[in-house]
Amino acid sequence: MTDSQSTNPPPPAPKGKPFYFKPKFIMGAIAGIIFLILIFQNWDGVDLRILFWKQEGVPAALPYLAFSLIGFIVGWLTKRSHTAAKAKK
Repeated sequence: MTDSQSTNPPPPAPKGKPFYFKPKFIMGAIAGIIFLILIFQNWDGVDLRILFWKQEGVPAALPYLAFSLIGFIVGWLTKRSHTAAKAKK
């Protein structure tokens, strides 16, 4: 056998579009960019009151980050796969 002959089969052709052309990725990227712009524009100090706790001079970006993190975690914990939803029908 020579070097030009190979016993390995050729690699499989890629299936579908790359992930960065998919609408879910594009919308996530746009939402992420808008979120980062929102965070970077809100570094002003604000007074934060939660029940009996008061904090002064907190950057406004911190509550945005905290609530978005909570929303992401809740969404991740409560998500259902599309295959599981289709199987129930």
